[in-house]
Amino acid sequence: MPNEFYSVEYDNGYSGLHYFRDKDRAFAFLWQKFLDIRGDAPDEYINEALEELNEFYQIEDFGSIQVCGFED
Repeated sequence: MPNEFYSVEYDNGYSGLHYFRDKDRAFAFLWQKFLDIRGDAPDEYINEALEELNEFYQIEDFGSIQVCGFED
């Protein structure tokens, strides 16, 4: 859908959203932030987080991606 964008929010101690026009960039951004902050967690936890992100657009207790639309 051409009138879509993605807002990303994650637990970094600060409030605020990050906006992306590209779905892949939104996912890559949230995943990299997760790895930066919790990348030393056990592999099982990392793998579960990636599955959750791909399936539900969120990582529990960390962050989420919302699909937003707009009209011109």
